[in-house]
Order: sequence, then structure tokens, then C-alpha cells
Amino acid sequence: MNGERAVPATVVVPDGAGPFPAVVMNHGHGGGRQEGGGFARLADALAKVGIVTIRMDFAGTGDSKAPWTDQSLSSMISDSNASLAHLLANYPVDPDRLGILGYSMGGRVALTIAQSADNPYNAVGLLAPSANPGKSLLLLLAGSEAEYERLYAEAKSDKGYADYTTQYGQKQQLSLMWFDEMLASSPLDGIGAYKGPMLVVHGDKDVTILPAENEAVISAYPKGSIVLIPNADHGYGFYSDQPEVSALVESSFADFFSANLN
Repeated sequence: MNGERAVPATVVVPDGAGPFPAVVMNHGHGGGRQEGGGFARLADALAKVGIVTIRMDFAGTGDSKAPWTDQSLSSMISDSNASLAHLLANYPVDPDRLGILGYSMGGRVALTIAQSADNPYNAVGLLAPSANPGKSLLLLLAGSEAEYERLYAEAKSDKGYADYTTQYGQKQQLSLMWFDEMLASSPLDGIGAYKGPMLVVHGDKDVTILPAENEAVISAYPKGSIVLIPNADHGYGFYSDQPEVSALVESSFADFFSANLN
């Protein structure tokens, strides 16, 4: 539970005795905690190197009973933090060996948490993170300035939200708070407040989060490292049969978190 909201979550615990290091996994925009099965495979890869994971459904996604209008950047951050608290309270996890992973929009969540004053994480893994300033993100999602203006005006109407259909055909109801918090978000501005290791993984065929956006994360945080996945689009093998892409995504994060948390 996160206050009054039930947050569906999956915990994967390695074989053996704890306490274990742990990673909190944050999904992409509308993706849900399974991400086409890719997050389950990634959690299994981390379990094989002795790392507990928790992954959750943000409001409106997966098995969440909360409506889409409950989702905002702050609610996603809150659900992610509540998932960590649940993990620490109920599983054999070492609170001094924690990592966070974010995919696409989940990367924006992870970057924002990592630079907070009470950040608990020792390692940050990012898969094609949404790291650009909020207006750029909204223009990307809308597809044009005119469509962005139309959606934002709809959200500001008495209805209180905009009906939005993603490029994948998913229908969402984006609240005014969702728009306003995204507009105010610029996750690279304060990333210097984070001091630990960071890994950015991205694909050479990704046209949603472009290479320049991934490289901007490293420019803003030079201590970070970057891995380029050949033949990977924004689905990263989660939504396609690309075992070589999936394997490289999984091994990149398993190696990174194992090296920095074990």
C-alpha cells in the first residue's frame, strides 16, 4: 500500500541466504511492471547474480486499479519509494546496497529520485531514459506543437484531463497535474547531487529516445558509463523476438549492479 493506493508489485528473491542487495525497477510510460516479459527476464538475470528486485505498476498500468488520472511524476516517484519501503520491511535486503533502474519514463523517475536529498541508492541503471526537459518530452509524445497545445488545453478544461492515444494504440487519460509536473521536470539539471556509479544503456535503432538524449546524460554526469546495443529499437527485445538484444540488455545491467552492489 502507498497511502490509500494499492500498488501491484512483483518481488524476485535469489536463492540462498540474505541479506541481499536490491534493485527497484521502474517501467516506461504505460508499460507496466512486466514490459512485455522483458522486466521479468531482467529480474531473473539480476537474481542470478544475487540481487533482489521489486517492480511495480504505476497508476493506470498493468494490474493497477488506480485510474490513469492518478498518474503523475510525483505519484510514480511515490509508488517507487513505497515499493522500496515494502522491500526493506519484508525481505532480507541490505539497506546499504541499493540500486534503482529506470526504463524510458522510468528513467526520468530514477534520475529524479537519485538527485533527491534523501536518495538511498548506491547505483543507478538507465535504459533509454527520458531525460530531456519536460516540454521536449511532451512535444515528443504529442508529435507536434499544435497537438501538444490541444492536449494541454483539454487537460486545463473543466474535464481535468486529456484523452491521449499512444503510438502503440494505448488510450490514456493524462491529468493536468501530469502535464504540469512533466513541464516542470528537467532531470539533468540537478544530477550532480548524485555521487555514485551510473550506467546508460541505449540502442542504435531507437528513434523514440535518440542517441543524443542518452549521450546528454553522460555529458551531465561524466562519471557515468554508456553501452550501445546493436539493432535495438525502443522495445529492447521486450516486445520483439530479439534474443541477442535481450541478452545484452540483461547482461549489461546484471554486470553493472553486481559490480557495484555485491
